[in-house]
Amino acid sequence: MSNRLEIKSIFQVALSNILKLLSGVLVGFLLPKLIGVEDYGYYKTFTLYASYVGVFHFGLADGIYLKFGGLNYNELDRKHFRFYIRFFIFLEMIISLMLMIYSLFFLKNDYLFIFVCISIFLFFNNIIGYFQLISQITSRFKELAIRNIINSLLTVVSVLIILLISKIDSNIVSYKLYVIQYLLIFIVLAIWYIKTYSDIVFGEMILFKYGINDIVYFIKIGFPLMLSILCSSLVLTIDRQFVSILYDIRTYSLYAFAYNMLSLITTSISAISTVLYPTLKRMDKKNLQENYSNLNSIIIMLVYGCMITYFPLSVIVRQFLPQYLNSLYIFRIIFPGLVLSSSITIVMHNYYKTLSMNTEFFVKCVIVLILSTLANWIAYKFVGTPSSISIASIIVLFFWYISVEYSLISKYCVAWKKNMGYILLMMFSFYIITLINNIILSGFIYISIYILITFVIFHDKFKSIFIDNHS
Repeated sequence: MSNRLEIKSIFQVALSNILKLLSGVLVGFLLPKLIGVEDYGYYKTFTLYASYVGVFHFGLADGIYLKFGGLNYNELDRKHFRFYIRFFIFLEMIISLMLMIYSLFFLKNDYLFIFVCISIFLFFNNIIGYFQLISQITSRFKELAIRNIINSLLTVVSVLIILLISKIDSNIVSYKLYVIQYLLIFIVLAIWYIKTYSDIVFGEMILFKYGINDIVYFIKIGFPLMLSILCSSLVLTIDRQFVSILYDIRTYSLYAFAYNMLSLITTSISAISTVLYPTLKRMDKKNLQENYSNLNSIIIMLVYGCMITYFPLSVIVRQFLPQYLNSLYIFRIIFPGLVLSSSITIVMHNYYKTLSMNTEFFVKCVIVLILSTLANWIAYKFVGTPSSISIASIIVLFFWYISVEYSLISKYCVAWKKNMGYILLMMFSFYIITLINNIILSGFIYISIYILITFVIFHDKFKSIFIDNHS
């Protein structure tokens, strides 16, 4: 597998993600302390709804991603791509203005501010997303890495500005001030992307009557992928949506903070997902089949290794953010679910895209979304605690994992038993070990169990990798 993956590209993106992770630590731990629990809840409400704005390109960007994935940048037809981006910008501008007008007329107070900001964010975020897909399909990962680094540095500056202002006058500090800075960062990045890709933005383009057929085609092939991504996002956020609607802002703030700690781990492993699709696109079906189990094993082992951070994060919250202490209980419940969601979104979904199974993935996501909504409602109705909703979400994640992998097992006979056994054993171990009150002792036991179980179950994989690298 090491000969297949573009290690250099992964390293470039991973390095940028390390800086993104460091900035995430500042936002994740310093910002909640500076703005307070309720303001942090409003900020996380903004980020929750902002996570859905990708739906408003209606699959156009995803269609381009699927159609041209694996091409070199110099192979892109300049006249055609100039039409695509100008149409895309016009579409996003109309949608953004419509959302802003709706917000101004029908919303009030904090939600008015939040959704006006989301309308601005929608436009610039989707422009950035379009060019990021261009970077990915043409394997220009250095550009992607540089933008991540700049984004991270600007985020750090934003938090430090909040810190400085809090020293001068803490009454001025609020989530609104940070969200405005957040938007400015995306505006700067969008303008930078347009400048970088100016040769496929400005200049002569094809006529509308010729280009519109391409737009319709891209939406046709990209819409199922866009819907599947949306459904995936909804499955992963539906519990937060429930808590946001059904509980007060303070309760949601504590619940969202648990997921914010979880996002620190997803940031650190997302580099693999960024470069995986172009890599898989170049493989034949035999190699895809042979490499599936190894790829899934790597992700699973990596995430369970990252779960060691539960113990130092618990110490940080107890010592630095005692007002968010109740978040740790939710964090403990949802953390193992990251193994399942990472496997689905990083490995399985990229396989579905590569094998042109986007519609099937979408159907499975819709079914899981319905089940997730039902499970969360039952948890709320009969138990009524936020923790019961998070437990329901973990159960649904297991069903999602099994249902998505089942098609790959039945159609392509991919190996799965060893990975499933490892997931169950490590998840059970994590839940049992974290019952121990002594953080240092429980952390030491988890590390020991992780090393032991990983070596016993995957010693053959380590051996094959070692032999491949020295053959």
